[in-house]
Amino acid sequence: MTIADKVLNKLDFPKILTCLAEYCILPRAKELALDLKPFVDYQSVRRALQETEEGKILLRGNPLFSVRGAKEIRSYIERCMRGGLIQGEELLEIRDTLRVGRKIKQLLLEAKEDFPELKEIVVVIEPQKELEAEISRCISEDGKVVDNASPMLAELRRSLNRLQQRIRESLEGILRNATYQKMLQDSLITQRSDRYVLPIKQEYRTAFPGIVHDQSASGATLFIEPLPVVHLGNELREVILKEQREVQRILQMLSFQIEARGDALAELHEALGKLDLVVAKAHLSEAMNAGAPELVLGQQVKLVQARHPLIAGKVVPLTLELGIDFDTLVITGPNTGGKTVALKVVGLMAVMTQSGLHIPAESDSRMGVFTQIFADIGDEQSVEQSLSTFSGHMKNIVEIINQSDGRSLILLDELGAGTDPTEGAALAMGILTELHERGCRTISTTHYGALKTFAYETPRVKNASVEFDLETLRPTYRLLIGIPGKSNAFTIAGRLGLSEQVLQKANTFVTEREMQVADLIEDLGETRREIELEKHLARTGRQAVEKKSKALEEKTIRLDEEYEELMELAKEEARELIRKAKREADQLIVELKEALKKDNKQQQDIEKARQGFRCILSELENGRQVKRLGSELTANQIMLGQTVQLTKNKLKGQVLKLPNSNGEVLVQAGIMKVMVPLAELKLAQEEKKIPPKYSKEMNIGLQKAEGMRSEIDLRGMLVEEGTYALDKFLDDAILGGIGLVYVIHGKGTGAMRAGIQDFLRGHPHVRSFRIGEYGEGDSGVTVVELK
Repeated sequence: MTIADKVLNKLDFPKILTCLAEYCILPRAKELALDLKPFVDYQSVRRALQETEEGKILLRGNPLFSVRGAKEIRSYIERCMRGGLIQGEELLEIRDTLRVGRKIKQLLLEAKEDFPELKEIVVVIEPQKELEAEISRCISEDGKVVDNASPMLAELRRSLNRLQQRIRESLEGILRNATYQKMLQDSLITQRSDRYVLPIKQEYRTAFPGIVHDQSASGATLFIEPLPVVHLGNELREVILKEQREVQRILQMLSFQIEARGDALAELHEALGKLDLVVAKAHLSEAMNAGAPELVLGQQVKLVQARHPLIAGKVVPLTLELGIDFDTLVITGPNTGGKTVALKVVGLMAVMTQSGLHIPAESDSRMGVFTQIFADIGDEQSVEQSLSTFSGHMKNIVEIINQSDGRSLILLDELGAGTDPTEGAALAMGILTELHERGCRTISTTHYGALKTFAYETPRVKNASVEFDLETLRPTYRLLIGIPGKSNAFTIAGRLGLSEQVLQKANTFVTEREMQVADLIEDLGETRREIELEKHLARTGRQAVEKKSKALEEKTIRLDEEYEELMELAKEEARELIRKAKREADQLIVELKEALKKDNKQQQDIEKARQGFRCILSELENGRQVKRLGSELTANQIMLGQTVQLTKNKLKGQVLKLPNSNGEVLVQAGIMKVMVPLAELKLAQEEKKIPPKYSKEMNIGLQKAEGMRSEIDLRGMLVEEGTYALDKFLDDAILGGIGLVYVIHGKGTGAMRAGIQDFLRGHPHVRSFRIGEYGEGDSGVTVVELK
């Protein structure tokens, strides 16, 4: 069971297929696109839609994916199967197609994403790597058989080159011979009929020994093969014939190999054509901003903001349901209001879905599968068949009634038109009743007012109308479900200039009941518009909230990821500092052992200190946080002038301002005034240190490290003097375990600032630095981070 071609033509489906074919690369894929027909069973439709969805996912990950490089090789395969010969360039096209098929199959099978339908297409591809290699070995990229295709061909071509060289040498000797120079028309060697000849003047024909092979158009020049090279030319001709026979043998051998694999190659080419079609459907989906609707088992249609893909410019989207709360929809309204377009959109969306094409509608659209789709749209009159408009429509409707069932979608335009309005309305109601009782999903457009009452009184039949703007006298093309259309004839006539007197007379011919119905319809229309406006505002608000919520969620995830990265980086830096300190400590311990090896007690103290150091390192490596000295401060513990310590860089400073609403404290640290979070401060306290019994030299070094400051003032110094002092200061800071120091200097771009920059850039202890970012008055400060 298939959907008739005339229905597809009325729904403009061939135009969609033409657009689809433009995205295809292979001629076979274009054929498949133009011959695409809607499926009528659920599983086939599901697979076709899944193929297109997988194609879009594949293109998102690999936008350049295509079957480009594959060629149309069906005619070559058919020729081989009939025992024909394949030429060199044709063999290269076969090789390229085999290569594309092999690589695409490998790509899909190894892809991280799951492409079950695409893999099902390429599973039939049998890689022919040996045949690819054999063609590449025998055929050059310009389509010629290469010398190394066979040992015999290589020997023949070497012989050919040797003979050609001997002939040229002989002819060049004749050209240089003074005896023959006056006989030559030109001093050049040419060929006629694959024989090497010289251009000789006509008057020396008998004087020049040789065989005439050709003459010029004027007859003044004869092309003569000299006798000394005739036998060489004969040998050359024999070698050429042997070489041609060997080339033919090689091509025949390759053709036999293709013939033996003919079925596999045909399946590979067909699989590439199908895959090319899937990629084309994915490209078409992207071009139309389309997506796959939810596929349901019943015969349902739910279109949300659907757009006709062939209408350019600003398009009013269509929202419509059928087969959910009602099975038959009667659309009324003025001409050119969009009724017929609505019919075509519904039919086209159904046909595209069942063909595996995505539809230009919102993602919450739903579509069922219809075994038959019927459409009676447009003028059906025929001069050849003596059919009027009414007769043409009736002929179609008779066919529809005879073939339709509960799984059919029926689209009827201007049902009952072209005859007496009373009889036409009665006939339309009879047809709709018959289709409705069969369970068909039917949409019909009409101008008959009686059908509005029929829709109200019949269960699961719904009225609808296309909206008309009375201010502009133009249709808005919006479809209103549940509201019957109003002709608005009197209003339009009045706005167009018809006199009030005529309108009043016309009103006298309208019954009071008809006026009441018209007013009721107008009230219903206003109520519906208000409801639609409220729904639109609610939907817009909900979408805005969802968008903001999604953005916040993504931002939270991103911040969490950045936090984890920063924490891991900080831990790694801390571990690196500990490892560096461990190496330096180990070196100091070795030196201490050498100096104090006679003192066993001191040796034991050193080993004990080393074990404690190793415990600290182990805790850091396992990611455990070392407990900070001092307790965290609260806002109540902070007092003006209090001495606090910055936990991040171990600087001490005085409190200038109490914590603000953000929990930040203004602290004077050296020459800097900084806002520091309360969590990064602790009370400064003097630690009681038990001096170890080191040697006098070690005690001096440790005392120096304890008194080490984190800043140096270079103001007033010359460049050489300043860099020398800075170098010594950085060495002391490294020994003292200080990671961040401050270099005070003059502001501006003077020699000292440039000298400091050059010095710090190449210093082995410096990780990074920032020049001139802090300071007050004439002073500038460079912040230096040490390794």
